[in-house]
Amino acid sequence: MSEDKKSVILAEDSPTNRTVIKHLLLKLGFSVIECETGKIAWQALQAEYEKENVVAVISDIMMPDMDGIDFLEMVRDEEKYKSLPFVLVTAVMEKEQVVSAKKLGVNGYILKPVTFQRISAKMKELFPEHKFPRMAA
Repeated sequence: MSEDKKSVILAEDSPTNRTVIKHLLLKLGFSVIECETGKIAWQALQAEYEKENVVAVISDIMMPDMDGIDFLEMVRDEEKYKSLPFVLVTAVMEKEQVVSAKKLGVNGYILKPVTFQRISAKMKELFPEHKFPRMAA
C-alpha cells in the first residue's frame, strides 16, 4: 500500500448519486470503495480499513437495509473507527436525524444535489493537509 493513497468508503443506494460522488472524489485525488447500502459499507470498512488506507466514510442517510444513522452508530461503537471522519449525504435535514447524528459524532453533511463545490469544501475541511489536485478554472 502506498502511503499517500487515501480511500473513502461511499455508501449510497442511488447508482446515479454514487457515480457522481465517486467521480468527484476521484477528481479530488481519493480512491473510492463503492457500496450500495450501509450494511455492505460496514462489511467493506471492516475488510478494507487498513489494507486500503480508509480515511473517511461518506454515507447517504436514507438507504434500504441499513440507513446512514445506523451505519454511523456502528462505526462509532467500534474503538478503532471512533475518530474516522464520517459525513452524511442528505436531501432533507430532519431535526431528529441531525440530533441523532450529532450525538454519534458525525463530522458534517453534504446536501443534495451533490456538487463539486460542496464535496470539495467538505473534503478540504476534513483534510487540510491533503494535496488536492489543481483544477482548471
